[in-house]
This record gives sequence, C-alpha cells and structure tokens, in this order.
Amino acid sequence: MKNQLIKTLVKLLKPKKLNLGEEKGFLILSTTGLGDTLWGTPAIRALRKSFPTSYIGVITSPIGKACLQHNRRIDELFVVKDPVLLNLFSLYRKLKKRGITHVLHFHTSQRPILPLASILGAAEIVGTHGINKGLDFLLTHALDHEEFHEIQRRLDIAAHVGSQTLDSSMELFLSQEDEKIAETFLADQHIPSYFPLIALHPGAKDGFKQWPVSHFIELGNRLVRNLGCRVVLTGTPAEKTLVTSIASQIQGAIVATHLPLLAMAALIKRMALMISNDTGPMHVAFAMKTPTIGLFTPTNPKLCGPYFVESALQIAKKPTCSPCLKKKCREPFCLLQIGVQEVYDSVLKIFYQKK
Repeated sequence: MKNQLIKTLVKLLKPKKLNLGEEKGFLILSTTGLGDTLWGTPAIRALRKSFPTSYIGVITSPIGKACLQHNRRIDELFVVKDPVLLNLFSLYRKLKKRGITHVLHFHTSQRPILPLASILGAAEIVGTHGINKGLDFLLTHALDHEEFHEIQRRLDIAAHVGSQTLDSSMELFLSQEDEKIAETFLADQHIPSYFPLIALHPGAKDGFKQWPVSHFIELGNRLVRNLGCRVVLTGTPAEKTLVTSIASQIQGAIVATHLPLLAMAALIKRMALMISNDTGPMHVAFAMKTPTIGLFTPTNPKLCGPYFVESALQIAKKPTCSPCLKKKCREPFCLLQIGVQEVYDSVLKIFYQKK
C-alpha cells in the first residue's frame, strides 16, 4: 500500500529529465551506519577521479556526516534528520538547485529517500535490484544483486555511470585537530614508547555480533602478560558500561569511549593491532591500515569483511542456527566457536609478520 502511494505521487511530481549532454551532477544516497558509509568511499573516490569537475553530493546519516566531513572528494553533504518526512521539503528545495543528472543509490534505511531522489529530474537512477524496500520501479537501471562484497557492489554502481578504478581501499580524512586529540589522549596515559598498543573493540550495535565478554577479558590479560603491551578498550559513549567493565579486569587497560569519531580513527591509526567484532570501528581500522583481526559469525566476511586489505585477518565461523535469528538472537552461541587461543594465535601471526 505504501509503495503504491509512492508510485502515484512520484508519477505526479516527477519533472522532465535533465539533458545528459549537460555537465554531470551526481547525488549519492547512503544513509545507514558507519561501515556502510565507509564501503562507499572507494566508489566516491573513483567517481571524483573520473569526473574531476562534476558536482558530487551525498545524502547521509549523522554518523555518515561525522565520517565524511573532511572528505575532499565530496562537494556537499545533506544529513537526513528525524523525523524524515518533516525534512523532505527543505531537502528537496536544496537538491533541486544542484542540477542532479545521476543518482547513485548505495544503501538507505529510510523509505522516503529514494522517492525524493526520483523526483529531482535525474536522467539516471542507478541501484541494485531487490534491496530497495520494494521500490525497484524507481530505478532507471537496477543492477543484478550478486554475492560479492559491499564495496564492489558500490563500485559497480559507480562504474555504470562511467567511473573506473582498480583501487578498492576505504579512506578516511582526518584533520590536524583529530590527530591532536588522539595524541593528547595517549600522552595523558603516560605510556612508555616501548609498550605496543593493542585495541580491543568488544561492542557492536547488534548483540548477535558480540564475542563473549569473558573471552575479551581472557585475551586482554594474555596479551598484557605475554606480549608486554597496553590494551586500549574502544567503544561509543553508549558502550561505556561494557567497556569499563572489561577494562577493570585487564591489567593497565585504557578506556576510550568519549572521543569523537575521527579522533577515535586517529587513535586506532596509532595502534599496533586491533581486535574487533564485525562492526563500524573494525572498518575504520581497515581504512586506517591498522593491522586488524575481525571476528565473524553469523555475518559473512565475503560480503562485509576485509576487502583486499593486506593488514587484516578474519576469523569466521558458520552460524550454528538455521535459519539465523539475527537481531532476535539472545545468546550468540555461534561466537563461542571462536576460542581465545585461536585469536591469540592470530595475534602472534601478525606480530611475527611485522618482524
């Protein structure tokens, strides 16, 4: 019923398409989480290199804005605020002035965003078939939904409008202030320079992606005892209780839950290693080229894990339940398949490689 109403409204409001012979103007739709935003950065870079003078705007989420705020490939960011419907008209007025000829739909959580983009007069609206909340009819070009990494899916969307690249690496742009905040944070800890720093990220938005707390504690103490390192527990302000609880049980552990996103990225960049659940900060570590061990189950690392990241190792197990309960899961039994010893052995492998 909702989609039929949208179809009718779009048909009534849709203006004449802009001439493709004019200067191209690109609008990217990416309004989800941190990892999803970072997955789009290789495609954005490819688009900018192929069209150096064209306009590139991005409709994004608040976390997306925090992630992309210094990205020099982008001309303008438009942040989707709640409630979405109340902000659509002002967003429409701004976008109509930008001469959008091509819309690239990477991933959106809010149903009204794609319909909004479809009434801007763009000649092409490119996305992936079958993942648009039943709104595929709004796409002028729906690419096949293949089983490949999310980074590649976005690169293929950008390739459809003429961008070319062999570089699939994610990127984050940090300011001097971001770097300074990270440096000050570490200086306040009075850590001798000979102590390697290892970050543990025990949180995740979804509980079914969280490796057991007891495992993080055991691993952290083993790292301190055997490798002479300092452990840094990273997390969001909402994860402070979880992080503080774990840190209190690891000798000398440092809590980092209050830093802004890009300052946290600058801190992660300074780590000798990061061990993380499958969540946004793991992808930040990939972008910062920090050696990283990612823990995967039930998510599939072939779709959302490290993608041609030389400094990353993934530990992945198959889901134990069929079908997977995902967000309804109360006890992520599948993560018990990843033992502390296996992760510790992977840590040693990375350390030996570095030497």
